[in-house]
Amino acid sequence: MRLRCNLLQCCFTSSSSNGVIQIKGKIFPYLILAQATNNFNKRNCLGKIGLKNLYYGKLRDGCEIVIERVSSNDKRQIFQQFLNEILVSNILHHKNLVTFRGYAFHHEEFLVAHEYLSNGTLAAYLECEIQHNKCTLPLLTRMEIAIDIANALSYLHKHGIIHHNINSSNILLDKNMCAKVAGLHLSRKLPEDVSVNATSIVSISSDLAKNCVYIDPEYVSHGRVSTKNDVYSFGVVLCDLISSKLAKYWEGCDRESIAALLGRNIENQALDKVLDPRTGFQSDHKIMQVMTAMAELALNCMGFPQELRPNMEQVLDILNGKRLERYKTIEAFRIFDYADLRKATMQFRPDRILGEGGFGSVFYGMYICSFGLPLILGKLQDGLEVAIKRFHNMRQNSLKQFMNEIEILRLLHHRNLVSLYGRSSFEHNELFLVYEYVPNGTVSRHIHGDFGLSRSQPDYVTHVSTAPAGTNAYMDPEYFQTGRVSYRSDVYSFGVVLFELISSKPAFWRDVPHGEAVGLPKFAIIKLLNNTLKELVDPDIGYDSDKDVTEMVTAVAELAFQCVQSPKELRPSMKQVLETLEGIKKGTWGFNQIT
Repeated sequence: MRLRCNLLQCCFTSSSSNGVIQIKGKIFPYLILAQATNNFNKRNCLGKIGLKNLYYGKLRDGCEIVIERVSSNDKRQIFQQFLNEILVSNILHHKNLVTFRGYAFHHEEFLVAHEYLSNGTLAAYLECEIQHNKCTLPLLTRMEIAIDIANALSYLHKHGIIHHNINSSNILLDKNMCAKVAGLHLSRKLPEDVSVNATSIVSISSDLAKNCVYIDPEYVSHGRVSTKNDVYSFGVVLCDLISSKLAKYWEGCDRESIAALLGRNIENQALDKVLDPRTGFQSDHKIMQVMTAMAELALNCMGFPQELRPNMEQVLDILNGKRLERYKTIEAFRIFDYADLRKATMQFRPDRILGEGGFGSVFYGMYICSFGLPLILGKLQDGLEVAIKRFHNMRQNSLKQFMNEIEILRLLHHRNLVSLYGRSSFEHNELFLVYEYVPNGTVSRHIHGDFGLSRSQPDYVTHVSTAPAGTNAYMDPEYFQTGRVSYRSDVYSFGVVLFELISSKPAFWRDVPHGEAVGLPKFAIIKLLNNTLKELVDPDIGYDSDKDVTEMVTAVAELAFQCVQSPKELRPSMKQVLETLEGIKKGTWGFNQIT
């Protein structure tokens, strides 16, 4: 115990009168953590980072946690790292630092518990992009992640703490894709009388891989320790973000530094060799400007000597400025005047409402411009019929959905997607999106183009997590219960629509005699399994009288059945669904040909 106390005092200075540092985090009994992880079952293992084995656990109160389990022959070194992590996590609290839950000792093991972040590490996301030719993170999301990391580092530096281990594996993403910094076990506390930007010479830690691309070469070569070590590492993470590729996979990084590679491409105006083309920079000048600025910032962060690098507060200011520019770019995109939108909807009269959604109401409008013909997607004529989505409020979630719709729909154009004409200005205290008006409505007359709930991700990503939203009757039960969504969630919803089309029944209703809620998917599955499909199908479509209709409806019902299967891995992809429907339409393809 004396060893522990001595080490504790070596790691951090204390302002208390007796020099003792109080650890306020919860001390977990080992058995509680063992139960939470099913006795550290292999199925609960999330992976290994260095000497740490990471396990997913759920406490009795339902709280989800990650447990870092560490053991080593070098007990003094491991204990020092253990203390570093729990002390920094215990003392400092910030929205972009992983929340510390508690710790435990067990024989020769040290265990630290922190919050579980369901979207894993930034490295895992980017490595998926390496393996599959898909883009998962829109530009604004990349910028938000960079700002989150910069916020955390700026906060640590203000409190005299050097993280010393910033890399994409220590950046965790929560259900809303907000980034939080972890891996504080190698952090260093600057002495109270030392300036935050001061540099000192120390012995080089054997825990930091000297060939790691994230480690400041000046630390490796000369043992120079300062907050600028973190700035260098942050610059490398920026390289990861702009390229969608971990820096260690950059071509030529085995021969020269990532800073040299990036600098040469900037100097030769050849950034297209490192930027991810899936961000759209080749076709959008504004995106190219932002990506170039991020690349130049990354290079500045990796500058030599350390003194030439910006501090994290300066980095944060630059990133916030670039984010503002990006928002202004979107603001300049197809703007409608608020007064005109009020006129178009007759002051948002209730009888003009086309539908209601989780984030807003959609109104029918006849757009008449006050100042002549607006230049939006070419020339829109006066008298244009539009569908105007009015968001309920300007809270953070609503603003995020608003931006999400714009970011996705401005890039996607398809004859079967509702067109986005424009939006209102940020200057007004309400948010509006203006869509094309589809006069014949939709199958269930719900709101137009609700892309605010969409998620941009590749099909190889097993899931992302987010707060359930949308119309529950169409919602994938797995998503509703766990918050885990994938492309297969859309397949489920589409299956419900297919059942609607062949039955003419709503997706949800209440049984009149008993008052019980009845969901169409469950009702339809029972009819299919009992071989009573006739009781599901709308009798007006000719199911009994036309053999071709009977075969077609049966095939569609079987397809819908597969779409709503659980677990989601049993469901077909939308590509398979489309091919099957086209085959059914032609009368040349039954459902059994999908597998």
